[in-house]
Amino acid sequence: MANRAEILMIVTGFFLALAAFAVYRWRQERRVDRITTWVTEYVLAHYGQVPAPLQINCTDDHLWPVLVAFDCPRSGTRRRLQFSCAGAPSTYALVSVKEAIEEKT
Repeated sequence: MANRAEILMIVTGFFLALAAFAVYRWRQERRVDRITTWVTEYVLAHYGQVPAPLQINCTDDHLWPVLVAFDCPRSGTRRRLQFSCAGAPSTYALVSVKEAIEEKT
């Protein structure tokens, strides 16, 4: 009887761990979606339109910066933005902007 109880506890623990991991991944995907929306709205507000392609590199790690790259629609310069998105959306902030004119060959 004790053997069945141990097996039941192991199986239950496995499914609880699996459920916890699924919830974690779901929360991380929602975070990435929120950041993508916020960055897109930021670019739209500051540059007048959302350039295509807009490259957003956002990881699951809250401590890593969000990196954004695009060609500015007005001037054609390459922009690289870095955002800090560690907490709630009210704490999202632009950290740096780099511009470069890339020669087209």
